[in-house]
Amino acid sequence: MALVLTLTPSTVAAGQTFQAAVTGAAPGEVITFTYDAAPPQSITADAMGNASATFTGTTTGAVVAAGPTSGAATATLTISAAQNCVITVTSTPANPTAGQPVTVTATVTCNGTPVQGATVLFATVNGPLGIGVTSAAGQASVTTSTLPSGLNVVTATVISAETTCICVGTSATVNITVAAAQNCAITLSTTPANPTAGQPVTVTATVTCNGAPVQGATVLFATVNGPLGIGVTTAAGQASVTTSTLPAGANVITATVIAANTTCVCVGVSATATVNVGAAQSCVVTLSSTPANPTAGQPVTVTATVTCNGAPVQGATVLFATVNGPLGIGVTSAAGQASVTTSTLPAGANVVTATVIAANTTCTCVGVSGTATVNVGASTGGLTANPACYTLNFPPLPWAFATATFSASGATPGAVVTFHLDGPSGPVVCTAVANASGNASCTATLNIGQVLYSSYTATTPSAGGTLSSSSTLGICLT
Repeated sequence: MALVLTLTPSTVAAGQTFQAAVTGAAPGEVITFTYDAAPPQSITADAMGNASATFTGTTTGAVVAAGPTSGAATATLTISAAQNCVITVTSTPANPTAGQPVTVTATVTCNGTPVQGATVLFATVNGPLGIGVTSAAGQASVTTSTLPSGLNVVTATVISAETTCICVGTSATVNITVAAAQNCAITLSTTPANPTAGQPVTVTATVTCNGAPVQGATVLFATVNGPLGIGVTTAAGQASVTTSTLPAGANVITATVIAANTTCVCVGVSATATVNVGAAQSCVVTLSSTPANPTAGQPVTVTATVTCNGAPVQGATVLFATVNGPLGIGVTSAAGQASVTTSTLPAGANVVTATVIAANTTCTCVGVSGTATVNVGASTGGLTANPACYTLNFPPLPWAFATATFSASGATPGAVVTFHLDGPSGPVVCTAVANASGNASCTATLNIGQVLYSSYTATTPSAGGTLSSSSTLGICLT
């Protein structure tokens, strides 16, 4: 049976691949394909007598397929004329200055038609500027602020492209003349004029380019001890930071432009100002408590008064605590007073400490504390709450985080004993009826927020009113 040779496609551009396929070979027959100077390819025909090989077109000429049984077949490959790939390069703005962003755009066409998806490398003699990929309009761009003053020759080269033209390696240049950088200046000012340690100080930097305000510049403020903050300039060219951390003495503050979009070279430009900070004023915390002689389980109000040189400090945050843990947090009023009320103080001498943890004042109040001793008498009733502990559930779900058993003695047999977290007004976790011995206990499931309480109070009605007793609550250690 005679061989039939088909080329697909039969006309290609130089460098384009084509397939040579034969039919009519004997099954298992080795068919040898030859074309131009390419190495011959020997292919074994399949059960249908078909075989094929792939070549890259180099020149117009014959492709031959031959087998020892079926003879030879010839077909002619035609190489079409190469199409024309063109690249043009433009840049904006027309007259940039050193440090100003410049956008370089390359337009790639094949016989006048835009080439989409081509990869273009932009470079100068100093090295690459970047890579871009052409859009549907055949355009790719890079933007750079690194061109020095003087003549810069930028070359755009196609490094990959899918098109019928041979575009890879095609390049073009554009000459960009960059003018010398303009003058950037930065000045600093601070307010107030004579701050004291702990007082807020505002530092303002004004950035100008040839006397005109520079908007949108990023300014870093710092001292030798580290950064104070970052600001961005307004339309007036001003950026500010406010700090209360400057220590007493002379503080040299440096403001440095770390980013700017302007015709001037502003990045790296800096200025300094010296802020002389006076010694901190005196902050005092005093404590008082009411009632004067509380008993165990009775609500006690502890009040802290915060003053700066004798004047009340408003808005200060105060933490109240004993050696057993926090009692609560309060914020000072216009009279400088903050309070917490607790029913968890046990019988005996309780030293309560009030510490300022936040304050906005000319005094250095943060960390200043005062103490008061609250002498708590034994409960007048016979009810006694026993220490309680909780064990974590597994898995510890937020709504069922732990399990605790609460107990009390001294209640009237048959009376209901109510167990509250914190004081007698706190959340109820469970209730129990006192047995014949006056003992009551119950087990409760605690959510994730309830395990944060460190005490609980048991209450029960009596002939003289409500009896209460408080004890501790913590995690079980055994």
